[in-house]
This record gives sequence, C-alpha cells and structure tokens, in this order.
Amino acid sequence: MCGGALFFFLSFNIILPELSNFLKSLGGQKHLGWIIPAFSISALLARPLSGWITDNLGRKWSMIGGCVFCIIAGVFYPMVGTVTSFFIVRAIHGFSTGFTPTGFTAFTADTIKPEFRGRAMGWQGTFNNIGTSFGYGLGALIVIYINVNALFIASAIFAVIALILFSMLPETMPSEAARKFQFNLKSLFYLPAWKPAFLMFLVCISLGSILTIMPDYTIELGYKNKGLYLTIYISFSLIFRMFSGGISDAWGRAYSIAIGTFSQIISLILLILNPFQYSFFISAFFYGVGQGFNAPSLFAWASDTATAENRGKALASLFMMLEFGIIFGGYFAGKMTMQWGMKATDVFTMNASFFVIAFIFSVYSIIKSAKTAENN
Repeated sequence: MCGGALFFFLSFNIILPELSNFLKSLGGQKHLGWIIPAFSISALLARPLSGWITDNLGRKWSMIGGCVFCIIAGVFYPMVGTVTSFFIVRAIHGFSTGFTPTGFTAFTADTIKPEFRGRAMGWQGTFNNIGTSFGYGLGALIVIYINVNALFIASAIFAVIALILFSMLPETMPSEAARKFQFNLKSLFYLPAWKPAFLMFLVCISLGSILTIMPDYTIELGYKNKGLYLTIYISFSLIFRMFSGGISDAWGRAYSIAIGTFSQIISLILLILNPFQYSFFISAFFYGVGQGFNAPSLFAWASDTATAENRGKALASLFMMLEFGIIFGGYFAGKMTMQWGMKATDVFTMNASFFVIAFIFSVYSIIKSAKTAENN
C-alpha cells in the first residue's frame, strides 16, 4: 500500500512545478490562479462518491479508480493546445485524488489497531511525501534534459505502477457494510468528524497558496529550481512524520496539531519578515515540521470518530475540507498576486492568520479534553 501511495503521489506531483509555464505557453497567464483550484474542485466533487465506493464496493476500487484518472490525464496533457482544453484535462486529473487517497487511508485504518493509528498514518504519509518531494525535483530535471511532454508520459507511467501495486492488496472492507448511495447531507459528510475536518480546512489554505505562488516566488528570489521550497519542506515533513504519529497516539491528536500549527506560524513569519540570510530555508524547515505533525494526527482523529462501516465517509469528509482549503488558498493567492497587485508576503500574512485560528482551536480542544477527563 505504501509503495502504491508513493508512486501515486509521484505521478500527479511530478508535473506541478511546470504547469504555470505550460499554461503561460498557451496564453493563459491570467488564469494561473486556477491551476490548483481546477484540480481540487474536481477532487472535491469526487470525494462523496469515493467515500461511498470505499465503504460499499471496497477500498481497492477507490484506489485503482483514482489511478485510472491519473493515467488518462498523463496521456492527454501532451495533446492540449488551448487554455480550455488544459483545464478540462486538469479537472480530469483532479478526480484521481478524489478517489485513491480515501481508499488507501481507509485501508491503513482497517489494518492497524486504534492505539497505533497515528503512527501508521505517519508512516503512510511518509511514503506519500517521498513521492511528492521526489516528484518536484524529478519533474524539473525531465523538462530541463528532455521536454515537457516526456514529463506527462512519465506521470502516466508512474500511475500505472501504482495501479499494479494497489491491485495486489487484499480487500479489507467489511462485507456487511454495503448500502445504497443517497445524495443528502448525511451521506455526503460524516458530522462526528467535524473537528478534524475544520482544522484540515484551516491548515490547507496555506498549502493551496504555496502550491500556486511558491514556484514563481522561488525564481524571483534567485533560485533556479522552482520546486526548491516544496522539496525542502516535504523532506523535513518525512522525518517528523516518523515519530509525530507516536506523539499523537500518546498525548492526543489536538496536542500534536497544536505543535504543527505553531511551527507553521513560525514558518510564515520567516517568509513575511525575511530577517535572516537563510530565512527561506529555515521557513521551509518549520513548514515541514508542521506538516509532519498535522497530517497524521488529523487523519487518525477522523478515523477515531468512525466505525469500519463509516470510515470511508469520515475520511472523505476530511478530504473534502482539504480540497476546500486548497481551493480557497489557491484561488485567493492567484487573485491577490495576479489581479489585485498584492505581494507574496501579503498572501503569507493571510495564511498565517488561519494558522493562528487553527492553533487556538487546537489549544481549546486540549483544554476541553482535559476538563472532560478530570470530570470523569
């Protein structure tokens, strides 16, 4: 499962740092802010269905279905010749993350005891991030030494490898879980998971912003590799995921998230003020620390709120808020820098304010949990 997750994340992240230049070559510079939201909106639309598929047809169906969308997108990107066709393929590509992560996250939760769930989510996230981090660096090299079309084909090949690995997994869906799909609030969102879902929305706003503006901002600072910041923060996120899940299991999900959000507040302050010569790199380190603590705890928290029969829906709810956050952050980052004449530091300030809210909510959850335990 971890191997499949690695190749899946490698598949769709390998192209990301080069998409802004690709869209500019099509005459779509004013639409740069939609690169991330177009992907995330289609992923968001797929989330409710992915939760139902995961809980009713099986974890593997969801995993493999997402890989198929990745393969289709990788094949069609080289055929794109207009801005409209670019966003159509981008939307098709977004369906991939609407399905696959829901399936393999539910698979992880199924196979691990609750007391080790945070640790397991940390290791799963480690392989996700290995694929993402390696993808950012490898994508730039493929474009430099071959061309952008080779990049898209490589993306499709990695998705094929992920599909093969996922197809070899056993099915862990409870056989008695099957039920009809209904389009209503109850079937779309798992309300007991609202706390981790709310925090996921807040922490992913900055992710959408950074994915949108950081490649060009990195070039403005004089660095040649557009994926430099992304590669650094994800690399350190890998390291901290290895033990942050254990802290989450031992001390509580909210405690781990408080550490993560505080680290990312420091990261953004460094980007805003730039007080040191190497603030860019130190910021990437703290951002990675935050990601390393936040993600495993949020997924474990959502899994904690559900039974095996509802786990897909609970995780789909979390992923829906992840997409909302990315869409919000990516859209406003593009608006602020491309249309409203604002600076990248203004975007970072907006992001920091949402991390402050997440930190306060995490601390509130810690205090409330402590009072509940004391009363009991």
